[in-house]
Amino acid sequence: MPVFRRWKRLVYDAATALAPSDEDLKRLEVLFQLFADHRCRRTDVAYDGLRDWLENAEREFDRIEFAAVVASSNPRSHAAVLTSDQLHSGSARWAVANGVSPERTPQAIARALHGIICNSRQLHLIDPHFGPENARHRRVLEALIETLSNAGARPALIRVHCEAKSTLDHFENSATQMARRIPSGYAIEFVRWRQRTGGDLLHNRFVLTELGGALFGVGLDDGKPGETDDVILLTKEMYERRWAQFVDPGDGFDCADKPATLLGNR
Repeated sequence: MPVFRRWKRLVYDAATALAPSDEDLKRLEVLFQLFADHRCRRTDVAYDGLRDWLENAEREFDRIEFAAVVASSNPRSHAAVLTSDQLHSGSARWAVANGVSPERTPQAIARALHGIICNSRQLHLIDPHFGPENARHRRVLEALIETLSNAGARPALIRVHCEAKSTLDHFENSATQMARRIPSGYAIEFVRWRQRTGGDLLHNRFVLTELGGALFGVGLDDGKPGETDDVILLTKEMYERRWAQFVDPGDGFDCADKPATLLGNR
C-alpha cells in the first residue's frame, strides 16, 4: 500500500533526496527485489485515495490482522505500527517465529495457520492419510474454512491432496457429507495421488500457498488432549520443490483421480 510500483517510486524519490551513494542505491535495489519476491495481494482491499497510505494500512490491519506496519511515525498510536526506534530496540511484532507448536485441536491448528491462509489466493492441504470419512480429518479442514469465512477471506482455489486408499465412490460419498458444515461460497477440490516406482515417498504433510508453505510433523488431523505438533515454515528451496511436486506442474506423483468438487451449502 499503495500499489507496489508507486511505492517504489516514492521510496526512490525519498532516498534520492538524501544524496545516497552508489552502494546505498544498490542496497535499495536489493530491498525492492526482496519485497517484490515476498509481497502478497489481498482480496477485497478497499484503498481510500482521500486518506494517506498509513491510515489505509491501519484500516486494512483492522479488517484482517497481519504482523506489523513499519512507518516513520505513529500519529494515531495504532498498536500495529512500528517506528524505526522500536525496530532497533526490538519488538515482538518484528521478531516473527519460523515455527510454532500448537495443540492438536482444530482451533489451535487453524490459529497457527491464520496469517498464511487468510492472505493467500491458493490453499493446498497435503496429507496422504486424509479421508473424509474420518472425523479427525474433517474437523481440521472445517476449522480452516471457518477461519477463512470469519476473516472474510476467499481463496480462488482450495485443494486437498491425499493418497488414493479407498474407492472413488466411497471417497465422494463421504466428502458429500461435509457440505452442510462448509459455508456457502466455498468450494473444495480434491486430488488423489499414488507414489511412483522409484519416486519420492508420499508421506509428509504440508500446507502450501502461493506465499509459502509449512510442514507438519504429525499431520493435518486433530489428536488427543495434551498432544501438540511442530509446524515449521519451509525454506524457499523446500517450498519450491514441494510446490512443483503437487501444484505446478504437479508431476511428482501419479494422479490416481480427481474426486468431484465439494460445494459448501451451510
